[in-house]
Amino acid sequence: METDGMEPDLSQVLHSSNLNRAFARPDILNTEFMYFSAVLKVVAPAVSTDDNRQKVVPWIHKLFRPEYHSTPFREKRNKYLLYLTLTLLNDEVYGIFSLPPPDGALPELGEINMGHVTAADWELDLTWQETLQNLPQDFKQLECSVHENIEECDDDHFLDTILDQEFQFLLYLAKPYAAMLKGRYDATKVATWMQTLCTIHGNSCSSMKGIRNDYMMALLGYVHDLRLIGPFAEYPPWRTLPPLAEAAKLAADNRPITDPTGPEASAFLSSMPKPSDGAFCYIAITGDLVKSSFGPAP
Repeated sequence: METDGMEPDLSQVLHSSNLNRAFARPDILNTEFMYFSAVLKVVAPAVSTDDNRQKVVPWIHKLFRPEYHSTPFREKRNKYLLYLTLTLLNDEVYGIFSLPPPDGALPELGEINMGHVTAADWELDLTWQETLQNLPQDFKQLECSVHENIEECDDDHFLDTILDQEFQFLLYLAKPYAAMLKGRYDATKVATWMQTLCTIHGNSCSSMKGIRNDYMMALLGYVHDLRLIGPFAEYPPWRTLPPLAEAAKLAADNRPITDPTGPEASAFLSSMPKPSDGAFCYIAITGDLVKSSFGPAP
């Protein structure tokens, strides 16, 4: 919508189909459409250049028209919305969206020349490859902790590509934060963990690659806060890598957060103000039942 020369109100356009959706039977295509509507409401007005914002508006008008809520066109509509959302998340408008939408029917996306899109920085990062090249010659790959025999591992490679891409991205994100860790021991541990996770590659099964990514995602969260706790407080295992949930439970059992000698307690106490006179007393409270040395209550 346009009013007196002002910029189109994208929020009104994106909400224009609420009545049509209100009485529709819930389904996957409708759920996708609602998701893209919510995302576009945020990212479309946030595009950095005015020229690109003006290019987006006619496309939103087009894709939210009533005819694209009819059954034959909903899937095509959602594909266009997905493509548009991805371009805007990169703060760009390229491909077919750099031109005004056609007055008639939209072409099938498969018929459109998408043009050349350069690879992202994380796709070109060589950290993973360089880590593998620098492994010692006598290095032995971790054993699978999921399957009981090699045949089951050989049959489990359906998700290799997407899992490897995810790991490459997470590794790229974690690298600068890992370099900021101040403690010498923490820096050594995180480097060892990243090296160990990098070794799960190639012929490793998809299940192990999924476990690898779970660890990498958790490690990224910790190094982002510039600390190493949980399973990462110790060096990685050298034989096999158990699921993250098992490793986290084992780490909590071995050194719970209430342990006054543990790293969590030390980090907490070191961040507290030092009293100029007297002393502070800290009490660790746990939900675990503690057996009394005085026997059961009368």
